[in-house]
Amino acid sequence: SEENAESDPPVFGALGDRVRALEDSRGGGFRVTGHRIFYLALPPSVYPPVCANIKRACMSPTGWTRIVVEKPFGKDLQSSEELSAGISKLFTESQLYRIDHYLGKELTQNLVVMRFANRFLAPLWNRDNIANVQILFKEPFG
Repeated sequence: SEENAESDPPVFGALGDRVRALEDSRGGGFRVTGHRIFYLALPPSVYPPVCANIKRACMSPTGWTRIVVEKPFGKDLQSSEELSAGISKLFTESQLYRIDHYLGKELTQNLVVMRFANRFLAPLWNRDNIANVQILFKEPFG
């Protein structure tokens, strides 16, 4: 079901298949080096199953994979440390990025402004270099 998608392995398998298909279609017959970034803005209870399923089904076979985690996460120091330990078992520190919730919100809201205003990003952020950007806002809980 949609509300249990975070712990539903077929959903992540389908996501991994879809991303691979997009990478294959962009290569013109050549294997594309697909770098993948997963931006997680989730309630603490779903971080462990989501991260485990990303690790299982959605890692890039040819490029790097990064996980961006909005923090703070957890309800106190102990729960935060438990979440960090669980995620650290799945990904190396170089694969993990932690970002403050409010900074993430501002970044998401200003993606278009940042794309056109930044002289470095403007020539890179185009249809030749980015196959897909999805921003989903869905909070049926908490």
